[in-house]
Amino acid sequence: MNDSLLILGVRVAGCFHFVTLVLACFTPIPPDWGKNLSALPPIHRRFAVAQNISIGAMIAVLGLFSLGFAPELVGGSSLARAVCGATALFWGGRAAVLPWLGVRPALTAPGLKLGYALLVAECVIYAAAYAWLALRPV
Repeated sequence: MNDSLLILGVRVAGCFHFVTLVLACFTPIPPDWGKNLSALPPIHRRFAVAQNISIGAMIAVLGLFSLGFAPELVGGSSLARAVCGATALFWGGRAAVLPWLGVRPALTAPGLKLGYALLVAECVIYAAAYAWLALRPV
């Protein structure tokens, strides 16, 4: 495959990292998040919030790497392969965890169902694509 197309693909993926991050800020899943968190002890609330901030920060960092270093990531150096491998592990982990979260009952609107399906697809596609970049012969 042409390196310029791969670079463009990595940059597009970088943009979609930020689209995902923005959409996550406006997605009401689970419903009554604030009310449910307020019932927990403060330390558990802080853990839940810290977890979400960590996930969001990781998505932002991976998006920045994909946007800012696309030629290097496609170039296949050892560091590029490590970053691509870590990106594949992150998104593969997300793809594995999403069904376990059991959000399907909360997907009451068609838009939420579509968004969830797109999120799962995005996770699987990113895991496969970045794994391929990490493992491909250069």
